[in-house]
Amino acid sequence: MIFIYSAAFSPEKGNYPVKSSYEKITGQPTLSTGMSRAFSSIVRFNFDEALNYNRFSIRIFIFFLVQFFMRIFILLTTRNNLFGEVKYIVIPDAIISAVMLLIFFEPFWRELFYI
Repeated sequence: MIFIYSAAFSPEKGNYPVKSSYEKITGQPTLSTGMSRAFSSIVRFNFDEALNYNRFSIRIFIFFLVQFFMRIFILLTTRNNLFGEVKYIVIPDAIISAVMLLIFFEPFWRELFYI
């Protein structure tokens, strides 16, 4: 859905239906400010513009893209029972996803915990 959302809305128009509640209340930008516009730029292959909107956008987009293909892989392998029991694919998937989350979202963890 994030890819459809990004493709549906133009970064130039900025008519995104989901707004940052934090920024709306405080008036302060966050590390994720500009991420919707950046993702919209990325799906249009405008990477320089994406980085101008948010410097972390490409790494976060890659996380979602890899996760998307991992979900397809999991669906196909469990559906066709390629690896036997589901636990043999689900547990490694959960570990890989958790490690990816920690790595790709590292700037956000640092901000959250003031590291």
